Order: sequence, then structure tokens, then C-alpha cells
Amino acid sequence: MSTKMSIRQYWFVLWELTKRELKRKYARSFLGILWSCVYPLMRMALVVLLFSTIFNKGIDKYPAYYFVGFLMFEFFATATQTSLTTLKDNRNLLIKSKLPRELFVLSRVLTAFVNFLLGCIPFAAVLAWYRARVTVYYCMIPIVLLLLLAFTTGVSYMVSIWYVFQRDAWNIHTNFLFILRFFVAMFYAVEWVSNGVQWVIKHNPVYAYIYVMRQCVVYGQRPETMYLYQIVIWSAVMLLAGMLIFKKYENEVVERL
Repeated sequence: MSTKMSIRQYWFVLWELTKRELKRKYARSFLGILWSCVYPLMRMALVVLLFSTIFNKGIDKYPAYYFVGFLMFEFFATATQTSLTTLKDNRNLLIKSKLPRELFVLSRVLTAFVNFLLGCIPFAAVLAWYRARVTVYYCMIPIVLLLLLAFTTGVSYMVSIWYVFQRDAWNIHTNFLFILRFFVAMFYAVEWVSNGVQWVIKHNPVYAYIYVMRQCVVYGQRPETMYLYQIVIWSAVMLLAGMLIFKKYENEVVERL
């Protein structure tokens, strides 16, 4: 019974930390949390306006194709980027309280995930506009999202520790995300690039999640088995690695803060 209460309390604290992060994020925004819906829609409209004449003929349902890639990559990028500094940002609370330290990282990941879900609202409208077929593969959506959440959480655990030991981590990670953005086939088709670049993209874990979601949601088709294996393996490996690294160094982190 005490264990159940303990778990319940941790979930309560995690939700309170997440709400705090959401309020902080939108404190000075006129649109508030609605910005999470408006921003991805604006980005999609801009990209479609600029590139539709180039890519529209080669990519079916191009706006929806881009929207999936943008939403999923932004979730990963935002979650890991904000998690990078979370231990330093919460230094006083970490030292004074006995809360599990991983909750602070999880709150940043969940904040990004809530923003992602809000961004899915205009995405649903785009799918309705294109009359995307609702197929049995829609059942895979929650599984893919949970796997992406697990993968991102694992990476977030690792980068939060990394930043404490290496303050250049912010610049390195920011530039890494900038480069990675061009290797997830967000606004172009994989087949349009050279074989070497195709190999890099197809072995990029972030692209695997985007590809599977596109096939299931935009095109109503079964994803290739190779990518299904990839997203399961990457999620398990990164979450486990992230948890082990975080647990190994969390006490030393407090001393370095």
C-alpha cells in the first residue's frame, strides 16, 4: 500500500513539475498554449508555399508528409534540448528536496510531449482536408508514440548528465540538432538523395519513427518490417542506457552543480 502511495505521489509531483514547465514556457505569450497549435501550422504553410511547386508532384499529400516529420522531429529536439539544462536549472530544488532526480528530466520531456499532442490538432485537420483513409494501421499510433517517448526520454537522461560534466554540450547539441534536421527526410523524399545519404537516413533512429508514422497515418499502409524492428530496439536500448547512465552519475551530478 505504501508503495502504491509512493508511486501516486511521484506521478503527482511529475504532473506538477510538468504544469510548472508549461506555465513558464507560455508565461509571456499572448496566445499561450494555443501557440503549440498555431506554430506548426504556420511552419507547414510556409514550407508548402515555398516548396509545393518543387516537391508536390513527387510526394503525395505533401503538406501532411511534411507535418508528420516536423511535429515528431520538433518533439525530439525540444525535449532533449530543454532536458539538457534541467539539472542545473533546478539546482536548489535538487539539493533541498528528496525527490527522484529523474522527475525533473521527465517533466521537460512530458512538456514537449504535451506540445506535440497539441500540434496534432491542426495536423488532424490537414488529414481531414486530404481525406486520408482511416485504416487498421491507425491502431499502431499509440505504440509508435510510446516508443518515441521512451527513446526521447533515454536520450534526455543522457544529455542532462552530459551537460553537467561538459558545459560545451549546449553548443554541440544545438549544432547536432541543426544538422540532424536535414537527415530525417522532413521535406523531401529519401529516394531523391544519393545512396550514401540514403543509408545514413535509413539508419537514423529519428527518421525510423517518422517513417512509420507517415506510413500508418498519412498513407494508411503497413510500414516495412525493418523500421518496426528499429523503433522497438532503439527505444529499449536508449531508455535502458539513459536510465543506467543517469543512476550511475546522479549523485556525482549534485556535487558538481
